[in-house]
Amino acid sequence: MRKFYLLIVLFLFAFFTNAQIKVQGVLRNDIPGKTTSQLKVAASTATINFSDIRYWVGTGSNQAALVIQWNDSKNPDALVWGFRWDGNATGEDMVKAIAKADHRFLTLMYQGTPQGTAIGGFGFDLDGQNANALYYNGNTASPLYPVNGIVNTSAYNFDDYTAVDANDHWESGWMSKGYWSYWVKNPSNPNFGYSSVGASSRVLQNGSWDAWNFNPSFNSVPISSTMTPVSPYVSAAGLMNLTKKTNTAKTTNFTDGFFMVNEEWFGHTNGSVNFIGNNGQIDYRVYSTVNNNHAFGATTQFGTIYGDKFYFVSKQAADGGDTQYTPGGRLVVANAQTMQKIATFNTIGGADGRSFLGVNEHKGYIGTSNGVYLFDIDNLQVGSVIAGTATSGGGQYSGQIGNMIRSSQYVFAVKQSEGILIIDPKSDTLIHTIAGSFNSIVQAKDGSIWAIQDQTLINIHPTTFATQSYNIPTTQYSDSWGAWNAGSFTASNTENVLYWIKAGSGWDPGKQIVKFDVTTKAFNENFITIPGQTSTYKQIPYGAALRVNPVTGALILNTTESGYGAHFQKNWIHTFDSNGNLTDTKTLIDYYWFPSLAVFPDNTAPVISSAFPSQVTATNVTTIDLKTIISDDDNAIAAIVKTVKSNNNSSVVSATINVNDELILTPLATGTADIVISFNSNGKVVEKTLTVNSIASTLTTVDVKKLEFSIYPNPVTDVLYIKTQEKVINVSIYDASGKFINVQLNNGQINVNMLPKGMYIIKAVTDKAVYQQKLIKN
Repeated sequence: MRKFYLLIVLFLFAFFTNAQIKVQGVLRNDIPGKTTSQLKVAASTATINFSDIRYWVGTGSNQAALVIQWNDSKNPDALVWGFRWDGNATGEDMVKAIAKADHRFLTLMYQGTPQGTAIGGFGFDLDGQNANALYYNGNTASPLYPVNGIVNTSAYNFDDYTAVDANDHWESGWMSKGYWSYWVKNPSNPNFGYSSVGASSRVLQNGSWDAWNFNPSFNSVPISSTMTPVSPYVSAAGLMNLTKKTNTAKTTNFTDGFFMVNEEWFGHTNGSVNFIGNNGQIDYRVYSTVNNNHAFGATTQFGTIYGDKFYFVSKQAADGGDTQYTPGGRLVVANAQTMQKIATFNTIGGADGRSFLGVNEHKGYIGTSNGVYLFDIDNLQVGSVIAGTATSGGGQYSGQIGNMIRSSQYVFAVKQSEGILIIDPKSDTLIHTIAGSFNSIVQAKDGSIWAIQDQTLINIHPTTFATQSYNIPTTQYSDSWGAWNAGSFTASNTENVLYWIKAGSGWDPGKQIVKFDVTTKAFNENFITIPGQTSTYKQIPYGAALRVNPVTGALILNTTESGYGAHFQKNWIHTFDSNGNLTDTKTLIDYYWFPSLAVFPDNTAPVISSAFPSQVTATNVTTIDLKTIISDDDNAIAAIVKTVKSNNNSSVVSATINVNDELILTPLATGTADIVISFNSNGKVVEKTLTVNSIASTLTTVDVKKLEFSIYPNPVTDVLYIKTQEKVINVSIYDASGKFINVQLNNGQINVNMLPKGMYIIKAVTDKAVYQQKLIKN
């Protein structure tokens, strides 16, 4: 019996010797020779003060410190961060907050265990290579990138993870390599004490310290007497600081580079914009930095600069999952040179945002999920929908408006499934629709309008709206209507060419950039191959993906990594010259940016040529071609809007601008008039005063007849007659609501017998002018 009791005593001694240690709340009897009392060898006092800490994360009246000690012979070790908060916070809260803010730091977590979150690994980017990622079980083909600084696992398999960059700090373990011991010190304690509970159960106190100390091969190592305060996180570009400790607005010149509008990570962050400087510097979230952590709405897909204002359009008003940034709504207006917020709008007539187009210096058009809405630039107000552009009684996306362009005379807007809507910006009326299923629209350098379908290019005459089709020989354009983005269809301002990215097959995005020569009508369907096609996970275009620098003609291509999940944290911006040569590649810091669209600053105003006279003598009808006397280095000349701003003596001379951008001066009496001509190039306006010496006596009968235009009878019952000596190109009729009515002109006659009684507008486009008159149907 005595022998039996002796065996029991020996058994219990052995059991308690091996079972008196808990690692993050988990009882461990598999760590030989370790008890809580034996671990006290690792205890020490803090060797630095809170005043020494350089990098603080969070805000609040309470503060604590976090120490991570790897014991891997790499220096500096025992790194220290500070954490501030209000209310209640745990050790887990502190680790997660610091991991989210400091992109050099990452942690491996098993969340949701009975003891809360188990922390199995810590890493730190020592060499600044931004290669913070892990391999699992040696699978180098599928690196795991942290999300908000965390790589999650669902088991105590911490020993199976290694760092992508062997030069960085990384230690993880549980069963074989070692484990992370957890030490805590409250303000009342002189030394650190071993914590038998995990970070989820550790309640922080104001002035407390937490130290994570790796035990390699289960050997205890004292907490270091040398602790190194971590410097504030700065991106590889040198200026980004996601905790907003710096203000890039003080150092960034937003004219020397280009912007990348970001959709951002849905469910986590609202939209943003980065700035890529020509000096190689990347400034991240520049709008948020300047505006005290304000952002755009949810899923920002579009941005454009017009008249020194930057218009950002998001699909929804706010991303409810974003707790770091204040949402800005579906439309955000900012100063394009400083990024200072000007105005924000949550609603656009009950529709989701799509695009924005500056129409003139006083108004713009907002493309939405159902119609085109007016925007008052002067008073910063969203107006009503333009009649005929929305789909009555349709679903939220039945009337999607995609890209819009402004020629010198008209606005062309793509409407899903219906066609190209042509809007007269003078009256904000829909005057014509080119039926068909189109994806996008651009204006080429020569002024021609081009729309793209799945496998067809459509050339649209800018004033007659006549169309001509060109089949894309072998490839297709990728449809971007389902989850709308602005698409890759883009035009050069330096050459008469168009570009786009061809569609891939199935789930495989395209990898070639297509070039189309507008002059020769030649297709090059393999002009550029997207970089990064040799690895298992390839680079793929995202969002609009492709745009052309209006000054240099260089192509800007943004790509992300194929695959799933964390692969989308990898993003590149490539620059190609106009010959297709890759000239630059920039790698963004790891994050789910989901870049949408490159936008270029508008740095120059239009310039009026000295060939434009200051005065002319008009003895008969005088024509001045305005297209040849205006230029703009960073905008399309064909899109410059020319208007007669004022005429101080209209009884002496008539001054009009026809659809061919020609100034027509018609003497009416003898005398002098000052005509002010306004040139609007993307919202920047210059003016020229032309003094006209009119001598009306020489006006010939032929000239008078050229100016004649009349309709009769008016009111009309059956047949309407049009009288003009000019060549009539197009005639259209609209009812009182602005709805287009299809009519046929036959030898100067239109049969209107089928029209209901009422008031109409008839519009005739001739080779010299556009005429618009009221028509009454009896």
